[in-house]
Amino acid sequence: MNPKSLQQTAAPSAHRGFTLLETLLVLGLFAMLSVVLVGGSASLLKGTARSDPEDAILSLMQTVRRQAVEQGRILELVPDESDKSNDEITRYTWGDDQEQILPHLDGVKVKLLPPEVVGAILIGGVAQENPLDKVHFYPDGTCDRVRLDVTRGENRHVIDIDPLTCAPLPAKEIK
Repeated sequence: MNPKSLQQTAAPSAHRGFTLLETLLVLGLFAMLSVVLVGGSASLLKGTARSDPEDAILSLMQTVRRQAVEQGRILELVPDESDKSNDEITRYTWGDDQEQILPHLDGVKVKLLPPEVVGAILIGGVAQENPLDKVHFYPDGTCDRVRLDVTRGENRHVIDIDPLTCAPLPAKEIK
């Protein structure tokens, strides 16, 4: 073999690029991947919208807790009594004039209660408790002891909130 024939065979492989088919295949894969990711993220973002008042108030409590820690000061979550509709408070304010309106769902009511049953009266076999005026969130990530009263139609359950994490405690098993 002479050196000239070696240069001719090596030259095309050294300058070889991607073929049109390979380029189109990669572009097609990117297109399919982007469709899957965009479709998945849209449903993920839809899931963050709180349509249930119970989820919305639990999320709001975590938001206020996080802001109290970030700002390094005590924040109060205050139910707005002026926005009472059907004996249900849907507007809450905190911090420097921030507010959130809980979503309305027919038959679902939530309210913040004190930790112990103090001043409860029995009306028609159901204990009626006065809701709290405000809940404090502290810069160390804790909050006041509080319970969340959730009424769905005729069903009522009370969720204890952990004052260390401001998150719901697991339900106690009734034996």
